[in-house]
Amino acid sequence: MAVSEWRWRKEDWLEEIKNRNGKFNFIKHFIVYCNDIQIGFCQYEDCYFLQEVYGEVFDKNHTYGIGYLIGEEEYLNKGIGKIIVKKLEEKIIEIGGKELFADPLSENIASIKTLLSNGFVKIKEGDYRKKLL
Repeated sequence: MAVSEWRWRKEDWLEEIKNRNGKFNFIKHFIVYCNDIQIGFCQYEDCYFLQEVYGEVFDKNHTYGIGYLIGEEEYLNKGIGKIIVKKLEEKIIEIGGKELFADPLSENIASIKTLLSNGFVKIKEGDYRKKLL
């Protein structure tokens, strides 16, 4: 059962997946499993390629945006979101990223709490960042 309205159009996400080896190769998509059951997805992207979307200038290979969704209600409020964010952070550290960026909707309190518990700092509404070591 889906528990969150998808923020973007489904067709846009499917186009990203279809062109992940082409024009969207800066976005890395992952399926989230729990006990061999697909329960959601996550992704990260180099914000350098999304400057027009975010209205901010980013250096290449520096700031990475993250996104995640747990789409099965029985897996919510179990700490899985925190694990997903940590795993994304590990991946981004591996490739040399220096900062994480997330832009949750203000009404998505659960996601905001997850980000804050993972060391993110609120810069402004819809802009949460974490400096990486």
